[in-house]
Amino acid sequence: MAPDPADPLAQQLRQLRQEYLRDSGKRVEELRDLRTRVAHEGPAALPDLRQALHRLAGSGGSYGFPDVSTRSREAEHFVADMISTGRSPTAVDLASIDKAIESVAAAFQDALRTIS
Repeated sequence: MAPDPADPLAQQLRQLRQEYLRDSGKRVEELRDLRTRVAHEGPAALPDLRQALHRLAGSGGSYGFPDVSTRSREAEHFVADMISTGRSPTAVDLASIDKAIESVAAAFQDALRTIS
């Protein structure tokens, strides 16, 4: 059963989802900035990137955007594996992180199209 558009709770949820997506560009930009830090600072910057991805994995699902959550969680696991093994990011790792971030960005774009 579809939610009643006149329901105040449904309206509030819809508004929160729109606000979340409106800020998606900032969230993706934060990931890109953290990736740049990883390239310059190495393993020391990985926990911050993992934490940002972890937040998106949780919030994406909470706001009803499972693709944002799934793609963020996959990237988080990749970064967490790098942290747990203590390896320094290679060029291949950085390219994988770039691809993962662009995948998260694409999930946000897809979500924006469905809510507009």
